[in-house]
Parts: sequence; C-alpha cells; structure tokens
Amino acid sequence: MSIFSLVLSNIAQRKFSVFLTALSVALGVALIAATLDIKRQVEDKFSQTSIGYELILGAKGSPLQLVLNTVYHLGNPTGNLPYSTYELYRKSPFVSYAIPMGLGDNYRGFRIVCTTTEFFTKFNYAKDKQYQLAEGRLFKDDELYAAVLGKDVAEKTGLKLGDKFVATHGLQESSGDVGKVHEHDQFTVVGILKKTGTPSDKAIYASLPTVWAIHKEEAEHDDDDAKRKAAVERAYGKPEKDTIQIQMASADHKHDKHEHDADHKHEHAKTSSSDKHTHSDGTPHTDGDDHPDHKHDHDHQHDHEHQHERTVPTEGDVTAILVKAKAPIFSLQLYDKINREPYAQAAFAVNEIKNLFDIVGNIDWAFFFITALVIVVALIGVMVALYNSLAERRREIAILRSLGAHRSKIFSIIALEAALTSFFGALFGIVLSKILSLVLKGFVLEKTGIEISVALWSVVGGVPVELALLVIVTLVGALAGIIPAVEAYRTDVAKNLSPIS
Repeated sequence: MSIFSLVLSNIAQRKFSVFLTALSVALGVALIAATLDIKRQVEDKFSQTSIGYELILGAKGSPLQLVLNTVYHLGNPTGNLPYSTYELYRKSPFVSYAIPMGLGDNYRGFRIVCTTTEFFTKFNYAKDKQYQLAEGRLFKDDELYAAVLGKDVAEKTGLKLGDKFVATHGLQESSGDVGKVHEHDQFTVVGILKKTGTPSDKAIYASLPTVWAIHKEEAEHDDDDAKRKAAVERAYGKPEKDTIQIQMASADHKHDKHEHDADHKHEHAKTSSSDKHTHSDGTPHTDGDDHPDHKHDHDHQHDHEHQHERTVPTEGDVTAILVKAKAPIFSLQLYDKINREPYAQAAFAVNEIKNLFDIVGNIDWAFFFITALVIVVALIGVMVALYNSLAERRREIAILRSLGAHRSKIFSIIALEAALTSFFGALFGIVLSKILSLVLKGFVLEKTGIEISVALWSVVGGVPVELALLVIVTLVGALAGIIPAVEAYRTDVAKNLSPIS
C-alpha cells in the first residue's frame, strides 16, 4: 500500500475529527479570500468610474466628499455653484467639455441627477464602455420632468416607460415629517439605461432645468405659505407652534368659502345678463351655446396656462461640474486656478479615491492580520489533533515499523496527513468564499452601487489569490505536522507491540 493511500485510509477512520479541524481552516481561508476578492473589485470599479474626465468642480469643502457625492452618489453635496461658473469653464479654451450636475431631490431613496445629454455621450463609465439605453430614449436638454432611470432603479421601483412619479426634496427618502414631496409636477419615465455595474444604476437622470423648475416652484409655494402664515398671525395673534397649522387650515377654509360665494355671485350675474352678450358674428349668446368663438377663447386660455406652467428656466445653481481638459497640463493649471478661488474647489477623482483607499488600507492590513491569525490558530489545531491521535495510534505505528517501514516513512505519513487536512480545509474555504461573495453581492450593490462578480479565480498583482492561498495553507499545514511527525518517528517499537491489557 502506498503512503498516499495509507494516509487517506487514516483520514477516513478519523473523518469526524478531521472534518472539524478542516472546517476551522476553511472558515479562515473563506474570510480572507472573500475579503481580498471584494476589495479588489470595489477598488477597480471605483477607479474606473471616473474614466473620461479629470476634474470635478464644486463648492468649497472636502474634495473627497465632493468626489464621493458626485461620482458615487454617497454623502451630501458640499454646496452649489452659480451657473456663471459653469459657463466660464464651459467656454474656456483649455476645456474640452464641461458637464453640469444638479442635485437636491430623490425618489424612494434614489437620487435624481439633473444634467445634460452630454453626460451619456461624452465619456465612458468604464474602459471602452458607454451608456446605452435598454428602453425608450434620452431626455432633451430643454425638456422638463422627463426621467431616465438607472437599471437598479427600474428593477426596484417597478417603474416602466410612461409611468409617472413624484420627487421628494432632499437626498433621503421621505419618512413621516422628514422630506417634502414636490406635488406640483410629476416626472415621466422616458428611458431606462442598460446595466453598468456602477453607481449610475442607482440614479435617476433628468434635464438640468428640471431641478431649477422644481425649486423655483417650491420657493414660490413656500412664499405663499409664509404670506398665509403672516395673515393667520395678524388675524388670530401669534399662535402656539402646535396650533398654527390648524389655524392656517381654518383660514384657508374661510378663504375658499369666500371665493366660492364670490364665484357663485359672479356666475349668477353672468347668467342673468347672458341675453345681452353677442358673438362676433352678431348672433346673441345664450346659455349652453357652444359657439366656435367661445371654444377658441377657452382653448387659448387653457393653452396659455399650460405653457406658463411649463416655462423652462434658463439659469440656476449647479452642484458640480465634470471637466475634461484638452491636455493633461491644462488639468493641472485649472486645478491650481480653481482652488485659489474663494468659493470653488477642484478635485482629481482618481487622486481622492487613491487617498481614500490609502486610509482604508491601514484598516485592511489590521483586518488581514487578524484573519491570518485565524488561519494560524486553525493550523495549530491541525497539529494538536494529530498529536493527540498519536496516543491511540502508537501500536499501529509499531506494527508498521515491525513490518519494515522506515522511520522516515512514518514521519512522511504524519506530515502528509497534516498537509492533506489543511489542503481539504483550504479547498473548502475557497468554495465558502464564493458563497460568501454571492451573499454579500447584494449588500455591496445596495451600499455602493457597484456590482461585484463571482469568478473561479480572482487575480491580484498577476497572481490568483485562491491558488496562492491553497498552496500556502497546505505548506504551512505540513509544517504544523512536523511536531507530531517527529513524535511518531521516535515511537518505541518493542514497548508499543506489547499486548494491551
């Protein structure tokens, strides 16, 4: 019988204890393999998302916050810039293109990003990959309340082409008293993007004038509310905080009743004098007369009101500007120039993400060290399990020695058994890491908007992580078996062949 088959036979005889030992190794390997794979993919996706432009302009504040908010839809904006800033750099001879972005609203937690159609055509969201429509069309730059959905938004909200929805003010989903719903105008879904595996899948896109129109109407509405509140306070005195809404509602009711009575009187007067009215052709006007002149006036008034409601704003604030320079040297010049200004800042997206991962990297190393300790403890468990099993296997070893097995063969059997236990544990751990990646896939997508893939091998620095772990854990496991192997090597044949009482 060969050494290998003999080792497999020994493992089969102690399968339960070997399984528990291998499982402890598998858990450590699964943890470190899954962590390395997810970290690599997240870093790659974060680095690729900024392909196509170098600079991001925004209000003064944290440049990292500006990048995370603009590119990855995380956190809050640093503030707004005047439209003139966008116009200045859009027309700059050093700039290839500048794309404005306006934020401030959401739908069910998904951010509404107001921009121009250049956002979808000027740059790649990943290497050699541009945005593509799965359904519908893009909005027009002067079209209000036309929405293009990221794929995740469409899937999670169930919105389809032609559906309408109402936005909520702010970047968080409305909950109770938190978040004000914009009830004046509804968005209409005109397009749905194909899956990109980037944070763009979690965004809703609309034209830039849309965000200006929303907040212009909201400001007018708030101004009306302020006037109504002042009228209530004049009529009733300054009320307690918890009764102001009740008094405003009462005032509104009286106001509406007054308007209704006035309208009723006006209609009555109009009816009583209808016999005096004539059309343009000289015929008298009577109640219920559907004359073309009257219908034309009504339609004209309706069209005029509709057109007034949909007036497209031409200027407003922007939250950020994506800038592509005509040459790398111009990027540096623009960066220095903008950051010297008192109200604006510029950030290199790639540099900020690198700085972020440099900070997080220190935590990663601490985590990897702890994970490595888990594997080391598991391998020590392999050694302890083998050492303890020698007490009941000394007679078996003595018999092998009496049959002609050399001490080196006994040493090899024990060391190989430790190596195989570690190998099976590492192999099982790699399978567990893939399962863990599948489980965490949805969580990573939910938090970052980045879709991770689950492949057989994940390569870091040109080396397959799983293969490297398999080899390293097996070799270290074999080393852990040296102490029990030496103990087996020194087994006294004569003493252990004596009958067991």
